[in-house]
Amino acid sequence: MKFDNILSEVNGFGKFQIMLVLIQMLSRFSLPCHFLLNNFIAAVPSHHCNISALDDGGVFGNLTLEQKLAVGIPAEQDGTLSSCLMYSEPQNRYLSASNSSQDTFIVQCQNGWVYDNSTFKSTLATEWDLVCSRKAMNKATATIFFIGVMCGAPLFGFLSDRFGRRPLLLVSYLSSLMFAVFSAFSTSYIMFTIMRFFTGMSLAGISIISIVLNVEWFGIEYRTFSGVIISLDWTIGNWILVGFAYRVREWRMLILAVTSPLILAVIAWRWLPESARWLVANNKVDVAHHYIMRCAEMNNRSKCMDTITPATLLESAETKTEGRKYTFLDLFRTPNIRKLAVYSGIVWYGVAFTYYGISLNIAGFGVNPYLTQFIFASIEMPMKIGVYFFLEKVGRRLGQTGTLLLTGLCLFINMFVAKDKGVIRTAVAVIGKALSEASFTIIFLFTTELYPTVIRQNGLGYTSFLARLGVSISPLIMLLEDVWHLLPALIYCAVAVGSGLVAFLLPETLNVRLPEFIEDIEKPSEPHSSNQSEEAKMKFENVLAEVDGFGRYQLRIIFLMVIPRVTLPFHFLLNNFIAVIPSHHCNISSLDDGGIFSNLSLPERLAVSIPIQEDGTLSSCRMFAEPQYQLLLNSSNITDPPTVLCQNGWVYDNTNFKSTLATEWDLVCEKRRVNRATATIFFMGVMLGAAVFGYLSDRFGRKNTLLVSYVTTTLFGFASAFSYNFAMFSVMRFFTGFGISGISIITIVLCIEWVDIKHRTAVGVLMSLDWSICTALLPVVAYFVNDWRYLTATTTTPLFLAIIFWWWLPESARWLISNGKVNSAHYYLSKCAKVNRREQFMADLKPEILSKVILVENGNRKYSCLDLVRTPRMRRLALLIGTVWFGVACTYYGISLNVTGFGVNIYLTQFIYGAIEIPAKVFILFSLSRIGRRLNQAGTLILTGLCIFCRMLIPQDNAVFQTTVGAMGKMFAEAAFTTVFLYTTELYPTVMRQNGLGYSSFVARIGVSVSPLIMLLEEVWIHLPSTVFSLVAFAAGLSAYFLPETRNVRLPETIEDVEQTRRRSISTSDEKSPP
Repeated sequence: MKFDNILSEVNGFGKFQIMLVLIQMLSRFSLPCHFLLNNFIAAVPSHHCNISALDDGGVFGNLTLEQKLAVGIPAEQDGTLSSCLMYSEPQNRYLSASNSSQDTFIVQCQNGWVYDNSTFKSTLATEWDLVCSRKAMNKATATIFFIGVMCGAPLFGFLSDRFGRRPLLLVSYLSSLMFAVFSAFSTSYIMFTIMRFFTGMSLAGISIISIVLNVEWFGIEYRTFSGVIISLDWTIGNWILVGFAYRVREWRMLILAVTSPLILAVIAWRWLPESARWLVANNKVDVAHHYIMRCAEMNNRSKCMDTITPATLLESAETKTEGRKYTFLDLFRTPNIRKLAVYSGIVWYGVAFTYYGISLNIAGFGVNPYLTQFIFASIEMPMKIGVYFFLEKVGRRLGQTGTLLLTGLCLFINMFVAKDKGVIRTAVAVIGKALSEASFTIIFLFTTELYPTVIRQNGLGYTSFLARLGVSISPLIMLLEDVWHLLPALIYCAVAVGSGLVAFLLPETLNVRLPEFIEDIEKPSEPHSSNQSEEAKMKFENVLAEVDGFGRYQLRIIFLMVIPRVTLPFHFLLNNFIAVIPSHHCNISSLDDGGIFSNLSLPERLAVSIPIQEDGTLSSCRMFAEPQYQLLLNSSNITDPPTVLCQNGWVYDNTNFKSTLATEWDLVCEKRRVNRATATIFFMGVMLGAAVFGYLSDRFGRKNTLLVSYVTTTLFGFASAFSYNFAMFSVMRFFTGFGISGISIITIVLCIEWVDIKHRTAVGVLMSLDWSICTALLPVVAYFVNDWRYLTATTTTPLFLAIIFWWWLPESARWLISNGKVNSAHYYLSKCAKVNRREQFMADLKPEILSKVILVENGNRKYSCLDLVRTPRMRRLALLIGTVWFGVACTYYGISLNVTGFGVNIYLTQFIYGAIEIPAKVFILFSLSRIGRRLNQAGTLILTGLCIFCRMLIPQDNAVFQTTVGAMGKMFAEAAFTTVFLYTTELYPTVMRQNGLGYSSFVARIGVSVSPLIMLLEEVWIHLPSTVFSLVAFAAGLSAYFLPETRNVRLPETIEDVEQTRRRSISTSDEKSPP
């Protein structure tokens, strides 16, 4: 830890460092130019339909352009011309004061678009017509670029820590230059997106390596200044981007222009030094000595080099690396580094997510994009100057926390400012942008100071990876405004506040030397000592064995738990029936002109009114502008008649469903996403409920919290059935999911905690059978109750019985003893012994003896979710289990919520989905006992991913093979879900079991909530959802392999049991039961 002393001797802020900053700026100017380039090259100029096809050689051809637009393009509510719609024929009556009531039919653009080239000569949108129905492809270009940045960050981080900062910087320069030029000369949209992906991947190297190289050459007292001064190039680069974009208005030439500074960077690279810190840390002291000597010469400190020799440099590295190669895994091997990785990753995600959520939306100022971008750049300059002084006074941690919380506050305030208050909205947005930029400035410096030299680039690569993940998702969040216009702002606000709170948990680095090795972070801790004998611990299993750990008492508990658990699959899969979209077509009653139309039969009316799709079925969302009677003739000389969107609602097929959400509130066609969102809203409630009920159950007991779950679910379940509008229904379903989450996680834990070791597997599988049976039972109920309101109420009714039988439920004796309530524990154990006919044992077992069965160091301690990450082994468990639960839930519901793949009716499909789970349960029962939990969990997830992947390769016309592979995937997904409940319950200690399961379920419900949204990606590429699901399953399977095995291992009771390295094996005959 003496390198900083050496740096101060040669001047940690002299001409050498200034030269370094100036050379780096040449390349860093290209970062904001490319990162924000989409604001210009993907801009969508004003446009309207090409109406040349309306010219019939009559009146239309003699009109002026303004008149042609008036009779050819409908106007929006704000008076502007529609961008995506046109009239099916000229509406010449609009040119006169005619009051004709003739119907006007509107169709989508038939012959392309006409663009306003006054601001942009050409953009991606004008090049490939990425507007209207293809606007998502235009927005996707930014996401694809940032996915490239996301992939490049860990890659260049790893390579830079392995091979040095300087050579990898050259690789970044050259590859960025090459792929940017290729993207400028792309001949198709596909080629452009690929080239932009690799451009982003290469630029990631410049972004993370340059900042580290600068900070590693600055002294302690000048690090804040260096971090802020290097970030000013972003502001200057923003101005350069505006200047280039204003002068170069053709997207291809603009890409070349903003890439040109890299040519100078390649030339100037030869004068860049390598990081002396990295060289010393990797034992290359001779090369380090050469660069330090250059620094001393430029800074006029040559005299001090007499005392600085290669040997001196070697001694400055107090910890010997002995040729060790560091990787990303080193970010998670030791507790303090792991804590840094988790916290800094969350903060980076939040910073980038909110910053680009604001920066990539430059339409909010009401001025042209050039001035908007200039304003966005200009407001960053005073904030950076303010950050410099602020960081020196209050430090990094409070600075990071404060800027993120204030950014979230600005976003929150803007949600409530009326849109007509343009000045106020603009002012708040500008403040939010400035604060967001301040948080980004701080996080680069903060992260560089937090990680040690040997893995600094790995750490920055990892955090930048998570940041770019946030950036990639950020543009897509804007699409959620179709669900609720305030939802994107609410999400950005929540992420900013959440990451700000996490930043407060990071250590302060103000005026602290940069760590060189992992050992500098991992301070040696006192070994845990305890005078508690092994014999005094972990004997609850012995007590349970004496009162019979699997007798009539346990069977009664399981039976009482089955009653409320019936509602779980009913409600979790209810959307398959209440949100189903029956066959429908436009209401064509408006086409009845009182003539020929009224004399036609219904099939004939449909034939002349509704266009036919490629598969031969009637269109669900479109109709002809007027009856096409010629279609009744078998004439081959028929041109395609114009079609319009449904004008007067829809007519639904009520054969299978009397009513659904779709028929109740017309959630079809352009509103179909709102229909799909009902499942996501429900599972967001489940997600939040898991965390809340997990905490409450560990705090106040399993039994009491279970009653709260029963009552809450019953109340909101029935309230949702009687909702009178969609908004009320969504809110009620959210709270139904919130309540039912408690039933899901508490029932399984209560059962497992009352069962002995050798019967845990059987009980875990047996408890999951209620899911499979009720999944098969749900279609039967739905078949007879085919009104969504009555079906919702019917699936909730079992909870009335559950509330009645709740009085006979016992509290968990494990939880009672862990919380010092030994008298209550003795009471329930006595009841268990009596029912299982083991009363004699309890006669000798006193309550005071029970207090020694599970020894807790602090009996008054209250545990919370934070205890999941306070200690290293618990933290590792939480990270791995969370990943597994996300993967299990995301893939399971990705299959289960899509019941249209079997080619049979929905009731039979749901029954098949339930039936194929039974053999999976039977298989997993024997498999868990033979090969254990870990291999089963990993294997079932990988096989699930393999089935999803294989199904992608099977042609659509091979329905039998697709159905078979799909059914196998569902079976393996169910096996994975069965295993993870039992596995998680065995991994967490009693004092944290519900908190752990609540956290796991929370993460799982994130996966479930995301699952329906992943299906929307099929609009980008038909196989993209399946690809995502298979990758998630593979990743979760690999994570499961790193978990410890729990087969034939006692349940841990305290956190101390998990933190110990010994194996908790099954009890032997040598162990004595409590007297």
